[in-house]
Amino acid sequence: MKPVPVSSENVTEFVHYCRRHGAEHDESFLPDETFVPTDEYPAYLLCDGRDVVGAMGLMRPPWLRKRGRARLVIFHSAEPSLEAYATMLPAILPHVRGLRDIYGFLPEANTDTRRHWETLGFTLERYAYLLAYLSREVPQVVVPEGYSLTSLERDDEAGICELCDLWNRNYAHQAGFVGATPDYIRAVFDDESEYVPGGVLLLRHGEHPVGTAHVFRDNEDEQAAEIGMLSVHPDYRGRGLGRLMLCKSLEVALHNGCHPVYLSVNAANESAVSLYLSQGFTEDSVMACYSLAV
Repeated sequence: MKPVPVSSENVTEFVHYCRRHGAEHDESFLPDETFVPTDEYPAYLLCDGRDVVGAMGLMRPPWLRKRGRARLVIFHSAEPSLEAYATMLPAILPHVRGLRDIYGFLPEANTDTRRHWETLGFTLERYAYLLAYLSREVPQVVVPEGYSLTSLERDDEAGICELCDLWNRNYAHQAGFVGATPDYIRAVFDDESEYVPGGVLLLRHGEHPVGTAHVFRDNEDEQAAEIGMLSVHPDYRGRGLGRLMLCKSLEVALHNGCHPVYLSVNAANESAVSLYLSQGFTEDSVMACYSLAV
């Protein structure tokens, strides 16, 4: 077995492999037919003779590199042996020089692959729940007096900076946190495959930003949506503002024809998990996040 760089000649095989085995791994950022390998998105196939038996792909865009991190898009072998994973891993390491770590997700139930990752030096960082809102009922949104809830536009430089600063402050302490930058948020508006009109949300109390949310189309199911960047300033928690941001996010998604609606939450964040379940979300899956210091 040997790793082979993905190029224009074999990219179709890489995409087909990811589509075929993505459900055994992590479907969040799987490549589609438009995928082109670059320095920011290197990828490899694991070949045994003429047979493709594995794939490894990495995403390392600027907003992740600023945090010293890169994310595994896929690290999977149809030949479920430690040898296969140990053969693939060295190929990707030159692409992460100068970074702190690489991380990726596996289904909690995938114990064999988790064991292989752990043998290679990956450590368990956290568990995350993927929750789904299956109802088509649009929740009521009531903004309290003294607050304003704004859907930001691409040219709202001040609002975008406020959104990023608040999000980064609210969750910098969380394990596995990846911050946001204005460039990253502006790119959201330019991504036609994921952009949901009205989906970049900022809550203010007077002039002070106190809550954030981002609604975007699921990259696996264009009919579905995901909610991310859901947060409330620590000084404003316990006032029902998290529920407000969640309900507004669901309203935006459903009014744009997106269904079902998903979100991911750190399993250790018990108050957030409780909120989402009480609002009608149900557990879809449990993922284990692993990181490897490089």
